[in-house]
Amino acid sequence: MQRLDGYIARPLTQRSRAPQACRRCRQSKSKCDASHPACERCMRYNRSCEYTRNTRDRRMDRREERRAHVALANRVRQLEVQLASATQHPNAFDDNEASPAGHGAHTTASPTGSRNFPPYYPLGHANPASQPVPEPSADAIATGVFDDHADNADNADIGYFGASSNHAFFWSLTSSLEELDKRQPDNQKLPTLKFVASSAPRRLPLPPLRTITSDTYAAMQDDAFPGRERAIELLNRFFDTIAVVHPYVGKSVLLREIDVIELRTGTWQSCSPSMQALLNIVFAYALATYEDGASEPFYRRALGLLDERGLYKPAVESSLLLLASFQQNSQRAMESVTTLFRAVKAAYQIGVHSPSSYAKLGWRDQELRSALWFAVVHTDRLIGSGLGRPFLIPEQHVRIRPFDMMRLDADSLDHDYAASKSNTLFFHQVIKIDQLLGSTVDLIHESNMTLTHTLSLSELVPYIMDLLRRLEHIEEKMSPFNLLLSSSNISTWTSCDLTLRRHDIVLTLYHYRAAMLIFAPLLLAVLGYVSKPTASSESNIHVNIAMSLLRSYLQTIDNFHNLLCRVLVLQRSFLKCNAVWWLCNYMMVSINLHLFGFWVISTNSTDLVSLGVDGQDIEILMRHALEMLKSVGGSSIMSRKAHRCLQRYLDVFTSHGRRMSTQCGHTQAVVTDGQASESWSYSFPPMGIDTSREAWESNMDLLAGLRAEDFLGTDFFAMGYNISDFDATGFI
Repeated sequence: MQRLDGYIARPLTQRSRAPQACRRCRQSKSKCDASHPACERCMRYNRSCEYTRNTRDRRMDRREERRAHVALANRVRQLEVQLASATQHPNAFDDNEASPAGHGAHTTASPTGSRNFPPYYPLGHANPASQPVPEPSADAIATGVFDDHADNADNADIGYFGASSNHAFFWSLTSSLEELDKRQPDNQKLPTLKFVASSAPRRLPLPPLRTITSDTYAAMQDDAFPGRERAIELLNRFFDTIAVVHPYVGKSVLLREIDVIELRTGTWQSCSPSMQALLNIVFAYALATYEDGASEPFYRRALGLLDERGLYKPAVESSLLLLASFQQNSQRAMESVTTLFRAVKAAYQIGVHSPSSYAKLGWRDQELRSALWFAVVHTDRLIGSGLGRPFLIPEQHVRIRPFDMMRLDADSLDHDYAASKSNTLFFHQVIKIDQLLGSTVDLIHESNMTLTHTLSLSELVPYIMDLLRRLEHIEEKMSPFNLLLSSSNISTWTSCDLTLRRHDIVLTLYHYRAAMLIFAPLLLAVLGYVSKPTASSESNIHVNIAMSLLRSYLQTIDNFHNLLCRVLVLQRSFLKCNAVWWLCNYMMVSINLHLFGFWVISTNSTDLVSLGVDGQDIEILMRHALEMLKSVGGSSIMSRKAHRCLQRYLDVFTSHGRRMSTQCGHTQAVVTDGQASESWSYSFPPMGIDTSREAWESNMDLLAGLRAEDFLGTDFFAMGYNISDFDATGFI
């Protein structure tokens, strides 16, 4: 019987392939699956196309299996024919034909007249030999800087990393080591850097890859709308964790969108692509806060929905900002650079950068738009200072005053707004630190337009003093928050205290990051002075001031290490739940690099002002910090490479009497895994200058000439991890 809309109602067929088709079109075998979400018939009559997702058809699996067996049998016959012919005519074949790698190029006729079949490749899988080798990702390329053949022209271009990055710091550090080596007698030469980088086995046996069945693959790809109940649960999780430090997404808007989806069709097609992208990245970030959260399908869907050709809206801007943060905290920092480009483009297109665009808006809209703009600036400062890139948004373009647009004293009965007041206050303090980060990179890192620092100590010290005064002023104006700049502040805390004081902790981490960014060029300048004392024309006054400042910075590193130890002991998921894993991971790489620089200074500068501790104490602190780096980094290949490289450097330079110092009889310190999460037992003398905190820098997926497979399996240098999707697609 035919209905008025042209649809013919017929009994549904029971064919085995029918579940892959639309429920209205099963009898026509129309393919309608996740790759083709709407079949032609439903599109013609403007119907919502519903389908049942299931695993692969068993009949199709059996057919593929039969084809594979036939192909294998054919290949066996080919090899038998070649073997028999080679026995009779030893010179009839060349080596390439007999090798497995050369099969399929050409075949030899069987002397018995049997048929030769071409090699079979399953449907959808082309001949691997004919496929182009895929280009490595930017994250993977960055890791090749310390390969054994890094000086080869083919591997030299790893991308640009400016003066504020960890890459640049490591290059300057190794240059200082080479200069120190030139001053050593011939019988006391230090190990070359290439020897240090290649003093361990290069290749380790690969473990078997994890088997992915059709059931698990279907579960991994399940990015369908999770239903209202599950969606509300994920939304609440997001606003209880990530949104606390990213307060530029409105909860009421997302709740209303979820209700609309549920009332219409219960599928993603019920809302616009921009809202789909925002909801998907929110769900992905919420799932990422769990230890076993399956966030990848939602992340991939959000990535695909953010089309560059589409019209930019505030929802798209929010999605791009969350996407960049998600990429940073899921080992995809280099990918987040591209996302940042798009976020800046969207901000300028929407006009959130222009004060005149706020004139006709209500205060709530003004607050939302200004929060988006400062979130873009924050992301730009975070990525630019970390990866050593010039800022995309210059300081003169930031003309909006946050206190004019983000009204903290507005009277409102809106419960959501009242609850977010603390988050907005927190964001104000982050904006202040972002302004200092921008000034620091422009003043003493030369806007990341160079790879090395060119300022002398006499030029650098006044800048450092001014930036430290500004940092101290920010600390004084931090009310109602309190920075945790002493380990005694949290020694008696419990896990509940972390949740209640999360704003204080995150602001303290950003404060440490700013301090590290300020002190890094000063440390390199003193290293240059120590490695080339005869070529330096620095005055003793500036050198002594620099050493006094570095002495206070060493105390800052100790405080940061103790804070992070306590946080991880109380709540290991804190870094994920507050979107600061990437920040802490990079800061741990940075402080290990800086501690190695401190160790070099302490063991080679007998005529400088003392740092307050000797080289052995600094070495012990560095070994604690190395273990903490491994604990924070987890499965990050970057962290493992950085840990292994710096561990080997420290071991080699402190062993066999080659400590680059006049001290002898030193016993190498050993730090166990259990001690890694404990506070350092050594204390520094009180400082006369209350300056501290670190900076953060760039991804160090670079440190060491190791391949990804070196860290797989369960061997001595391995981590016990197999290849994961994150490891394979983005190492940073």
